[in-house]
Amino acid sequence: MKYALLLLALLPALAMAGEVDLAQLPAQPLIEVRANQQIVNFDVLLTNNTAEELEVSRYQLTVLGPKGEMVAQRRLDTNGMGILTLPNRVVKPGEKVVLFNPLYSWGKDVPLGTMRLDIALDAGETSEKVLATLDLHPRRYENHAKLILPVTGRTFIHDGHDYVSHHRRLDVTGGMATALGIDTNMTRYAYDFVIVDEKGRMYRGDGEKNEDWYGFGTPVVAPADGVVVAMSDGQPDNTKSHKALKLSMEAFMANHNLPLGNFVILDHGHGEFSTFAHFKNGSVAVKKGEHVRQGQQIGQMGFSGDAFLVHLHYQLQRDANWGEGLPSYFSDVERFDGSRFVPVADGQIDSGDVVRSTRRP
Repeated sequence: MKYALLLLALLPALAMAGEVDLAQLPAQPLIEVRANQQIVNFDVLLTNNTAEELEVSRYQLTVLGPKGEMVAQRRLDTNGMGILTLPNRVVKPGEKVVLFNPLYSWGKDVPLGTMRLDIALDAGETSEKVLATLDLHPRRYENHAKLILPVTGRTFIHDGHDYVSHHRRLDVTGGMATALGIDTNMTRYAYDFVIVDEKGRMYRGDGEKNEDWYGFGTPVVAPADGVVVAMSDGQPDNTKSHKALKLSMEAFMANHNLPLGNFVILDHGHGEFSTFAHFKNGSVAVKKGEHVRQGQQIGQMGFSGDAFLVHLHYQLQRDANWGEGLPSYFSDVERFDGSRFVPVADGQIDSGDVVRSTRRP
């Protein structure tokens, strides 16, 4: 949904300069629920169609009630240093930038069904301002597939999909994304699962031998029933000091699954697909077209592909290609609270958590 340029005042100089467009990514923002939080994970694609260089000076989200009344409002602006949270504030004429929504966390009781985003932009050295507005209608997402953790043992979420995670920050205006025609973020709700000991160590000794990593060769299981729609095996594992995969733009363009290493993609139905990456070489235990059951072993955690540590990359997404990422809630999972593992009531886990599955193989 795009909105034409609105002026905060009568500004003749800018009135003939063009317009600023805002578009939400994804088209349907989703609400992920964690404990007492509602997390709204979306990006904003801002296009400067004016002849002026513009700088974002205010980013404001307002929650609206059924009659348009304000329920809640939060903002970043130049009162202090809050606006510095946004790295891509300066937008050149004709340029597109992605703004990663920094106002993502709201209380559990705030009705987020209708939100209005107002972005104010300064025009050069003048006092003139431009206001671009976008209406948003987030909805809570609940999985059709009832998921369990795909890994067993004491598991550290090395990277999840919090605001600063690399999974969260896919710039669809960037080089490879543009070259491949990617306009979605399939990793928006992804995880990097690592097996650790009680001290949080990922390996014994110096970790130079893959067998010294606690996770190397540990089982990876199907989180729900599904059909194997894609898989690949035979890519050698990296080591801590040597990367077997020599990834180039040419190689990536020829095989966009190359960074996944040895991988499996499962179709759970209802537009939900699980992608598993970086399996141990030779460990993929399923074939394309095979029906698998929840808890069935599909491979082993490894070090293949574009990986710098032994881990399982996991994500739920809309389709088997570049489908937009989806939230994934897990049943039968416990989170370590500092003294013991306690059940995760809402099933949501994220970066930094130490968790384990209560399902036994």
